[in-house]
Amino acid sequence: MDQSLQFSRQKEDLLRTVRSLQVASENTLHRAVPLLSSQPGLGLLHSSQLHQLTQKSSQFCRDLEDVGNLLLFRQDELIHKFVLPKTCGANSICSCPDGSLYVCGYDSPSIYLLNSNGKPTQGLRCWDDDFFLPDCLTMTRAGSVAVTDISKGLVRIYNPNSQPSWVRVGGNFQSPQGIATDSSGRLLVAEYTSGSVLAFHVDRAYRIHKVQQANGLKGPTHICATPDGGFAVSEECGDIKRFTSNLKLACSLSKTYQHTFGNPVGICADPEGNIMVADQQHRNVTLFPSSGSPICVVSKGLSRPTGIACSPLGQLFVIDSADNSVKVYKYRVRPYYNPTSPRRSVENP
Repeated sequence: MDQSLQFSRQKEDLLRTVRSLQVASENTLHRAVPLLSSQPGLGLLHSSQLHQLTQKSSQFCRDLEDVGNLLLFRQDELIHKFVLPKTCGANSICSCPDGSLYVCGYDSPSIYLLNSNGKPTQGLRCWDDDFFLPDCLTMTRAGSVAVTDISKGLVRIYNPNSQPSWVRVGGNFQSPQGIATDSSGRLLVAEYTSGSVLAFHVDRAYRIHKVQQANGLKGPTHICATPDGGFAVSEECGDIKRFTSNLKLACSLSKTYQHTFGNPVGICADPEGNIMVADQQHRNVTLFPSSGSPICVVSKGLSRPTGIACSPLGQLFVIDSADNSVKVYKYRVRPYYNPTSPRRSVENP
């Protein structure tokens, strides 16, 4: 049988099945509403039957969510490979709205700006009173580059009009590693040694204000903001924890999704709230949808993944430090759009 004809028949079967479920549920709803409102009990329906129906309907809903996700997302669709400067040794990456990328490395005192074709267009030398090695980077709401320096316990923001260009952010940091900017403009800094995340605003004099702290983490390394105002943070060789905007623990991805991590390193979230995690031990990238089961969007071709980032155009950028490159994948069929159907919370994928 011709493959295109086979796919057409499979699509028709899927649409027919989904429509049948829709019609059956609507018919039952139309019959049940007037009956339940006009009688005191449940008729011949027993509590055990109701319990079974609830379980089956929940499973049906999860199955339908998985079908929708499997239709939307892609796997192992490599579209570009950007070779980084030899001195970069990149491990952190940030995607800009115009399609350009900032990358920094653990063995080079420089940050590189790549255009949408992966060509270096600018290099920021990491120097204040001495050279320093940036650990992670982010873009502030004002469009400046902010970095952490775990060896010196500092957070810096780049300002080309100051002298030196890298300005130290006020505050007492112990071992800052991961850094991100949330939807309100706060900087989020993962403190590795103390097992905490600091959230704060920075004024024009680079002083910090309204400091909040989330505790109880085990070796937090990388962090990303989520579109609901919260954030997700990776624990070294452990788990991914998701927090609300007021720094309350929302869920553990390993427990919520029944997923076993090896060594989660890079982490990012797209505008729909899907969280993607690069696992260095498993050499893959897994997407945790806002509802549904996890999907491995990159299952092969990675030797030592570190930092990751994504764009609203449906592109996933993965640093592979083994060959000093950024590998660009198309991880969804269509660019991001705002769905009209409600999405369930992160506690109930």
